[in-house]
Amino acid sequence: MRIKFTLLFIISFFIIQCKSGKETSHQEGELTIYVDPSNQSLLEALTDIYEMKYPKVKFNFVYQSENKILKALQDTVAKAAFINQPLSEQQTKYIAQKSDITPRSTLLAYDAVIFITSIENPIESISLDQIKNGILEGKNQFIFDDGNSGNFNTVKDVLELEIPEGKSIQAEENIDQLIEFLQKSPSSIGIIGLNEISEKDNPRVKEILSKVKTLSVLDEKGIAQAPSVSNILASNYPFSKGVYFILSESGFGIGNGFSRFAGSNQGQLIVKREGLQPNFLYDREVQINLENVE
Repeated sequence: MRIKFTLLFIISFFIIQCKSGKETSHQEGELTIYVDPSNQSLLEALTDIYEMKYPKVKFNFVYQSENKILKALQDTVAKAAFINQPLSEQQTKYIAQKSDITPRSTLLAYDAVIFITSIENPIESISLDQIKNGILEGKNQFIFDDGNSGNFNTVKDVLELEIPEGKSIQAEENIDQLIEFLQKSPSSIGIIGLNEISEKDNPRVKEILSKVKTLSVLDEKGIAQAPSVSNILASNYPFSKGVYFILSESGFGIGNGFSRFAGSNQGQLIVKREGLQPNFLYDREVQINLENVE
């Protein structure tokens, strides 16, 4: 009788373990990721390859502005997010206390906020003061793709913007509406993320670039800095921003599997292909002195 009970216990234990292992597998199942629309292109490029590697994995996306995503993370509604800032120490502790899981913020790439205008607009660059004053004055001078996005948060932090109480910034609902607005108002300047137009071979990007151009930003020394990968890496371009994968997950599930993949050599090459600067992959220049070599 005791032997039968022991065998039954062992069999039950293995069944539970198998079920538990299946639930935390990084190779099958579903994961919902909350993503700021300005990061859509990079996230979809990474998840497409991950799903090819693991056909039993399915990603679902919830597109929201960064500020709404941060609230969803703190409310523990969102378990995974793709945004442009890490969780603060206070936010991390709050979520950990509420869910018993400490969330991690992993920096995967460097992106930038860029300023675009109609190809009919003769200007080629703008200053920091012009941006700050234009945003505060309104009058259709500077328009964001979304008023609560990571792009707005980056500009707000860089320029130390204080929006007066009762005053709202000008913003459209998405990049498509913004491009349409710039066609009607050629002197206006739109504010978007570099990743939205960084993949030059993408047909949609080609169509956008046939209508608008990117402006350089004059730094504090009056030098025009283009939003290029080299300028972002060298911190010359004032409005660079990180791309972070935020995850609250116990065990090695899809979220942790994706995070490891995105930070791997293959994942970082995808970041580079998207026209952004990878965080874990750098071009190295090697100089060899052959003068003393016989």
